[in-house]
Formats: sequence, C-alpha cells, structure tokens
Amino acid sequence: MAKTETILTTEVACFKTKKALLIWWAVTIPHPLITKLLPFANGIICTSLTNTFAEILNKMPQFYTRLWLLLGCIVFSTAVFAGIVKGKVTDSKTGEPLVGATVVLEGGKKKITTNVNLDGSYTFKNVRVGSYHLKVIFTGYKTVAIADVRIKTPNDVVVIGQSLEEATSELDEVQVTTNGNKESDNSARRIEKNNDALENVMSAKTIELSPDVTVANSLQRMSGVSFQSSSSGEGKYAIIRGMDQRYNTTLINGIPIPSPDDRFRYVPMNLFPSDILQRLEVVKALTPNMEGNAIGGVMNLVMKDAPNKEEFRVFAAGGGNTLFNDRPYASFPHGGINKKSPYELTNGGNATDSSFTTNNLKLTPRKQPFNLQTGLTFGNRYFHKKLGFVLSLSYQSFFRGTDQTLITQYPGSRIIGNAYGVSGATINNYPVLDQVFKNTISTGQKRFALNNKFDYIINNRNKISLYNLFVHLDEFQTRVQGDTDVNATPGAVSYSTRTGWRIQSIYNTTLHGEHKLANRVMLDWSATYSLAKQQQPDLASYGYDASYQKPGFPIQYYPADSGKPASLKHTWSHNKDQDVAGYINLTLKRNIAHRDVEFGFGGMFREKTRENFYRTYSLSVSGNSAQIITDLDSFHYQFNPTNSNPASGTTGTARNFSITEDVAAAYAQFKFMATTNLQILGGVRFENTDQHYTTDLIPILTTKYGHIYYYDFLPSLHLKYSLNSRQSIRASYFRSFIRPSFAEILPSLIPASETEAYAQQGNPYLKHTTADNYDIRFEIYPKKGAGQLLIGAFVKKIYNPIEVTFSHSNITGNTSSPGTNILTPTNVGNVTNAGLEFLIVHYLGKFGISANYTYTHSATTTSKNYFTIDALSGSRTDSVNQTRPLQGQAQHIGNVSLLFKDNNKLGLDMQLAYVYTGERIQLVNSYYNLDTWQSPFGQLDFSFTKKIVKKVEVYGKIINLTNEHTRYFIKNPYYNSAKNTNALPFQDKPGKEIFVQQDIFKTSYLLGVRYRL
Repeated sequence: MAKTETILTTEVACFKTKKALLIWWAVTIPHPLITKLLPFANGIICTSLTNTFAEILNKMPQFYTRLWLLLGCIVFSTAVFAGIVKGKVTDSKTGEPLVGATVVLEGGKKKITTNVNLDGSYTFKNVRVGSYHLKVIFTGYKTVAIADVRIKTPNDVVVIGQSLEEATSELDEVQVTTNGNKESDNSARRIEKNNDALENVMSAKTIELSPDVTVANSLQRMSGVSFQSSSSGEGKYAIIRGMDQRYNTTLINGIPIPSPDDRFRYVPMNLFPSDILQRLEVVKALTPNMEGNAIGGVMNLVMKDAPNKEEFRVFAAGGGNTLFNDRPYASFPHGGINKKSPYELTNGGNATDSSFTTNNLKLTPRKQPFNLQTGLTFGNRYFHKKLGFVLSLSYQSFFRGTDQTLITQYPGSRIIGNAYGVSGATINNYPVLDQVFKNTISTGQKRFALNNKFDYIINNRNKISLYNLFVHLDEFQTRVQGDTDVNATPGAVSYSTRTGWRIQSIYNTTLHGEHKLANRVMLDWSATYSLAKQQQPDLASYGYDASYQKPGFPIQYYPADSGKPASLKHTWSHNKDQDVAGYINLTLKRNIAHRDVEFGFGGMFREKTRENFYRTYSLSVSGNSAQIITDLDSFHYQFNPTNSNPASGTTGTARNFSITEDVAAAYAQFKFMATTNLQILGGVRFENTDQHYTTDLIPILTTKYGHIYYYDFLPSLHLKYSLNSRQSIRASYFRSFIRPSFAEILPSLIPASETEAYAQQGNPYLKHTTADNYDIRFEIYPKKGAGQLLIGAFVKKIYNPIEVTFSHSNITGNTSSPGTNILTPTNVGNVTNAGLEFLIVHYLGKFGISANYTYTHSATTTSKNYFTIDALSGSRTDSVNQTRPLQGQAQHIGNVSLLFKDNNKLGLDMQLAYVYTGERIQLVNSYYNLDTWQSPFGQLDFSFTKKIVKKVEVYGKIINLTNEHTRYFIKNPYYNSAKNTNALPFQDKPGKEIFVQQDIFKTSYLLGVRYRL
C-alpha cells in the first residue's frame, strides 16, 4: 500500500507539468485500485469523494468508470491548480461602479474577458498559475492596464480595485465628452445627486430594458408619476404627484413645446417613441431660471447627444396583441379621404351630396395584425472632434384593441339634473342611468420620429449647437357601437359605426450658443421655433335604429316610425400651435465675504399663435317611408345645403377660433455655499401673460372676442445640505402657476354626439391656477453599487384649481336643454395637496430591485346639488357641501421591478415590472356623491435582453401579462326602482357601488434583434 501511495503522489506531482500523465493513470489503473486510492486524493482534488461515491464506482463497468474519471480529470485539472482574480471598477471622481465595463486578463497568447456586475465587481475564476496583465475598458474612460498580476500558487486569490478617469477631448475651456456614459444608470444618479433642482431621472439604459416603447408608458415607472390612458389603453398624459395633466409641462432639451391637441395645452406623451431619448427627467421643484408654469412637475425629454466617437445602433422587432385572437381588427380604407372639407374646397361655398363618400365607413376584418418597431442611431465627431453629429430615427406600427362597456347617466331633462328620489322612501339623489353602450374599438398607430443634433466648438470660448426634432403620429380608429336604452321596454337598440384618422405632429428646432465672455462671466442663449399640428379629415359616422329587428347587416328593415332615423355625419377639423421664442442667460461669479457667489440673470419672450378649424355636416334619410337596408350603400340620404356650415350658423359654437399669447419673463437668482456643507440657491421670476382671442360666434354675444391679461411673481428658495459625500438633505420652496388650456377659456361647445359620452364646453370666466410648493427630501447614494434611497415629502397649496365638472347650463351663449350634462372646466376653490415619496434601488450581485411608492392626499370642498322627493313637499334640490380628492389623484401609486443582470456569462438582462395606481376620480358630478371613480389598477409586464454574439442581442417585451382591465364606478349602492325598470347589467358589486364602465385591452408582445457597433 505504501508503494502504491508513493506512485500516486509522484504521478499527481508530475501532472502539475504534464496533464497527459493523469489521463494515462485514469485509463490504465484497474478501477478496484482506484476505489481504494480515492481517500488519498482528498487533499489534491478540490472536492472530497465519499465512500458512497466509491461504491457507485465499484458497481459501474470499468470502461465507464474510467471514461467518467477522464472527463472529471480534465475539468478538475483547471480547478486544482488555479487561482482567482477579482476586484471592483469605479469612477475615479464619483466612486460609482462602472457597470458593464470590460475587464481583460492577458497572459502570453491567452486572453480572458469578463464584464463588471451591477455592484461594480468582477471575477475571473480558474486562473492558472502565472503572470498576467489586467486591462479595464469602458466607453468614455481611459483604458487602464495593470502589469504583473500574479497567481503564485494554487488557490491564490488576488483582489484588485481600479478607478477610471473620464476620457475627454479638451480645447482649453471647452470639453467634449462621450454620450455613452451619459445614457447609463450611473449618469442618471449623478444628475439627480448634483442638480440644483429636485428631480428624478431615468436613463436611456433603463428605458431600453423596460417593457415600454413610448415615453408615456415609461413615465409611469418613475416615482410619483402615473398616467391617464387613451381609449386604446395606451398611456397618454402624465399625472405627477396626483396632479392632473393640466398641471404639468413638457420640455424638449429644456425648451417648452406646444401641443397638437385641439383642446388642451398638455402634450400627448404617446407621440414620442422612447428609443430616441438619452434620458427622461421629471423636475419637481422649479428654480428661477425655469419657466414657472408647472405645479405638478416638468417632464424634460433629453434627446440623444453627439457621441465622442463613432456610434451605430439598429434594431427591429415584431409582435401582436392577444385581443385579436378573440376578434378581428377592423380596418377601413383611408387613401381616398379628402384632407380638406367641402367648405375649404369650395372657398366657403356649400356642399352637395357628391361632396361625401361612404367608402371610409366600410370595414374590413383583419386577423392578427402584425406590430412592428424599428429604428437606428448614428453619430460621430469630425474635424479633430470639433464638429459633433447624431441622428436617431424611430418607426413604430402598432395595432391595439379595446372592448368597452359604458353606462351613461341620463343627459336630458326628464328628471331634474341627473338624479332622482323615491317618494316616501329613503332613496334620494340616485343617478338616472340611461344607456348601455357596447363599444368595439380598433386602433392602429404609425409613429415616426427623427432627432438630430449638430454642435461645433468654434474656439476655446465659444460653442454653438443646432437641435432638430420631428415626431409624427397617424392614428386610425374604428368604433362599432351598440346602444341599449335601459329605461325602455323591451329596450331600444341602436347601432353606429365611426371611423377616424387623426394626424398629429410636432417639429422643434433650437439654435443654442454658449460663450465665455470673461474668466467668470458666461452667456448662453437659445432661439427656437416649434410647430404642433393636428388634422382629423372626415371623421365619419353613421347610425340606425334597430328597435324592431335583429341587429346587424344584411337585410335590416328600417320603419319610419321607429323614432330614431338613420343618419350620416362627416366632420373635418384641423389646428396648429406655433411658438417663436428667444432665451438669454448671463452667469456671473463673484467673491463676496470670502465666498464664491454665482449670480444668474435672464429673460425670455415667446409668441404663440393658435388656430382651430372645424366643420361638420349631417345627412338624414330621404323620404318618410320605410327603407330596406342591405348594405351601407343602400342608405338613401338627403342633404340640406343651408346646413353645410352649421358652425357659422345662428349662434355658432366657437369651435373655429384664433388666439395669440405673448409671454414675457425675467429672472434673477443667486447660488453660494453658506457653509462647507450648505448650498443656498434663491431668486425671483416675473412672468407676464397676454392673450387675445376671436371666435366664430355671432357679434351680439359678448364672448365672441376676448382679452385675458395677468402676471405672476414667482419667488423660490432651495437648500441642499450635504451630510457627507453620499448623503444630503434638500429643502425647497417655489411659487408656480398653470395657464388654462385654450379650449377651456373659449366659449366652445362640443355636443355629446361628437364625444364618447357627454357634451363639453369652455368657460371664458376661468381663472389661472397658482400654487405655493414646499419640498423636503433625504437622499442616499451608496458607495457600492448603482443604488439609491430617496425619502421625501411635499405640500402644495393650490389656489383656484381647475377641474372638469358637470354643468347643467350652457355658459357659451348658445341654447341647450335644461338639465343637460355638460362637462365644463371650473375653478373649485383652494386646495392643499400633500404627500410622501419613497424610492429605493438596490443590487445584490446580479439581482436588483427598483421600487417606489407615493402617498398623496388632497381635499377640496365644493357645493353640490342634492335631489329629494317626499310625500309632503314633493321634489326639491338642495345645495350641500362635499369634500373629495382632486380629480385624477390616486392616494396610492407605486412600482416594483425585479431585475436580473448578468453581463458576464449569460449576457442576459431581465425585468419583471409591476405598476399600481389606486382609485381616483375620473369625472366630477355636480350632484352629491355621484362622481365617477376609476377602480384600483395594477399591471404586470416583463422584458429581457439577451446577448447572442459580441454586437448582437435579442430582446422581448410583454405588456399586461395578467390581462388586467380598467374599471369605473359610482360610490353609491345600486338601486333598481320603478323609474329604472330594467335592471342594470354588469353590476358585480351590488349594494356597494354602481358599475359604469369597463375597458379590456389584453396582452401585447414584441420580440426583436438589436445590433450595436
């Protein structure tokens, strides 16, 4: 036995230089002897072999035993005599981990590479004994080589920490840096940490990995932000800190942009594909050098910047929507639609029957339409890096669907307002629920975006840049509607079809200059032109009554006495909003009382012109006799030329208008370090707003013309106290305001037939809203990892807030039925809005969690109607007060994302993201306790990116994994009385609340390929 042990020891020792000897040993020695020798190998082989394992070997055929040992020896040979090299890679200035940096270990002809993990760490396992060079490579940083990394003995562990310096190309005072790092999560954290204003930042890297393809949906992932969705279920408008979309402002590269919406100022965020962004910022505390028209917050879309070296990316993906597994997508031909109305084509003349077509009302079913996403980015620097250029293109074609159930409140005067009571009973102020709509909606979107930037370094004191952005959206929507009157017996049924083509676009160009006038004097300026447009050519609809027939085509008999004749309607509308603006800022640095003080002065002027055009035409069934309907072409209509331009009729509707708005502003601010740790920034801003409008109302109405003028002084103070290099406390106060939307201050009237449910009107007596805003936030940015912890609180005292409420009178100068429900913007009194915010991002190795939660509370007390009936006094309407939250505000919103990132072995990033929005008021009713609420909504999404080869990766996105839907209700128990003969359908919570709407969207998905140079 001693001899055998000596032989084994000798052979193993020889294997340190010759692997072949161990292979020979495994193949030639009989396996019974191997079994006896296994205990002696315990100290040599990294893993101990137990007696149980030895017994298994004894039972195996000798050939398989040796084969197993042969493979095991090959594997173990690398581990037995190998060490480990590990360490961390960080930014030399900030100490933040450089996630994704490449670490190269070179020794002789061999080269091993790995990538830095989320916490900045890297590890090389099974490194053979020897000498190596270690090199770290990261875009935008200097390459660092470390000589003589040595693995001296087996099981050596060498730990190396390395800090990298940013690589810059300098021309004296002007620096050009790469944008690769600016798109990282670490860059976003640095901006949040170092910025004077309180804000949250989402990096391009985070946006790329997220399940979202538009900016609107990306916004909901940010702290304190939710969104108002469109009829297709897509995010459209952002709600920040529970403040309705009207209280927020959108910027492109720091410049406000106009909206293509025909009614509102706020910009539909679903216009912007998310892949053209460098980062997404939500500013929550305004400094004096920022425009003051925001109370909830400011969304700043920072577009891709010119890189420091050549950059090229291209991607493409395809997918679908599972809703169309159950039903087809309904498309309609739009190629023949005339983009100009008959009024425009005839220079103000009348239309005839031949002016219209029904082709765009003929629907074609499509099974499983294909969704497409594609885009590219190219950039570089030329002429010794003086000239920078970047171009980003994005194209999306998506098909969405909505199956909608809608129960409306009675809009007429059959019962006063929209509530009733029961004589002799306790049921009072109950809503009169009128009609049940079953809507099948199909929406197709073609979204295109182009962003480019040129910047040129003239010399060491002057730099000039030119930004250009163009976004365009074609949206095609069909709505097939069935309408049942729940108060009729057996229930009248009507059918209608509506098709629409909405074209929206925004163009912005900005020329920007930066100049160093003296050692401590800087001047920057911007000249900008923006144009937002919307066009809706031939919004067409037709309807017919089917009270006495089976619904649907073909063969429908239309009786003349059914009370609801078939009709055909065509509407043309278009609008544009144009801004021409200039900005100038002067920064002076002076030493006062042994402290550097930075003074800022500046101003801006913007001229906005807004124009709206609207024409609608109605055609009715010809004759008084019944018609046999076999298809759409069998409808026979008559058209009255005198009604061809009803918008310019007896009273008009103010849908055609023009408005100019001049805004002039000036500010002064200062910034200095009061102590080593305390920074103080303060100042005041003055803004003047001057508006003139004219409408198509008749001259005898006082609201035909209007002039609105007001000004605002906006002081602010921001404190930032650094507890250490990683922790700080911020406190701020600023005054801000928000201007009403144009359609809200104009006496326009939109009838219910042109909206989803209720008529809408403007209010020329509306006041603009102001607010005093207070914020405090505690921040931690850990030294290890790309995490953060933010805990904050805010209070907003809001004066004259605006909400859309039900009005029962027409304030535009037109006539309407008494008691008609008209959605009207109204100042509802002063409100205090307060809340708490919590955000955490933490990584542990390859796993991470990103979570945020916002609690918001507001209360406004307004006077409402209360309708009662009793046996003695009959019916009456009293005025009572009701306290409620602000419209659109959810008390609880939150996000949780579980992350997995392995850029080393697997090249895999995954994210499981859940977003939650608590219940909130959708519509405010003028009757007590009859507001419409949206139920709590949660959505689960998934996305991943997997590297295939060095420059190619596949990615996927799945939206709404659990098929969640939106639901709306009235906080009143359902009551079925004699005045509501038919029981309401779809009541899932009887005795607690009344269901009024549900939208079903189902799951959508994408799978694509991405290439990076």
